Amino acid sequence: MGLRRYLTSRYDWTGISRLFYTSKAFEVLSILVVAALVGLTFYFFHGPMLTDRVALNEFAPNTTIEILDLILLAVLSFFLLSNALRMSKAVMARRGDPILNGGSIFGIPVQAYLREAKEFMVQFITQRRFDTCGTRSQRTQWIVHLLIMTGYSIVFLLVVLGIRWFQRDEIYALWHPVRLLGYYATFAILYGVSYAIIGRLKKSKRVYQHTHSTDWTFLILLWLTTFSGILIHAARLLEMPLITYYLYVIHLMIAVPMLVIEVPFAKWTHQLYRPLILYLMKVKAGAVRADA
Repeated sequence: MGLRRYLTSRYDWTGISRLFYTSKAFEVLSILVVAALVGLTFYFFHGPMLTDRVALNEFAPNTTIEILDLILLAVLSFFLLSNALRMSKAVMARRGDPILNGGSIFGIPVQAYLREAKEFMVQFITQRRFDTCGTRSQRTQWIVHLLIMTGYSIVFLLVVLGIRWFQRDEIYALWHPVRLLGYYATFAILYGVSYAIIGRLKKSKRVYQHTHSTDWTFLILLWLTTFSGILIHAARLLEMPLITYYLYVIHLMIAVPMLVIEVPFAKWTHQLYRPLILYLMKVKAGAVRADA
């Protein structure tokens, strides 16, 4: 875990990761600043707060939220992918080697990368290296990690790319695919994160013996984001307009700081780095065998 934090800070060219991991004051202040900006934005810029019915898309139109989501996605992707490129260069390139040279990347033919692309997808989707120890405890840990990863990924896609279908004033039927995906993501995150929080409080496993403050930050923000989402859904079903609007703002004041800090600079990065490094090492090993 210490090595993961160290390498994350090394691969981040902005220096924000290093500050986040070495300064609790910066960690707390950065979250509070982003949360305050979200709150102030809604204070000054929001639609009508209808009280005769729940009209979330009047208060915060999903078309406007979609544009803001896509801008945020572009910014976060820039930082995350540029850091991933920096990591790839550190792993694959010899000193002075260009990234691109004719039909090769880091001196390895493009075909080799395409041939092993399946490795990245398998590692990303299944997280199967967590299950390699073969013990019952490790199998449970793998399931918990898989639940958090899949739940997080699903809700991220629903909120960022599918907000027009996810945030609607009309309530979907219980068996509608969007609603079922939302329920699965909610259960997966809430169960997985609660399991991890309890394990860290009890120090019940070796992996939970030592917890950095940023581990707590990620777990707490993710749990609060999920729980506040449940409260919004409940308020909508109970037809409580004002409470729905206030909960929506509070929800975003928790969720946005988590995304802005965690995705490109903190613990979430290993969701990309880990399968990417396994993929690159397989590409590199294949190139060595081909040259032998």
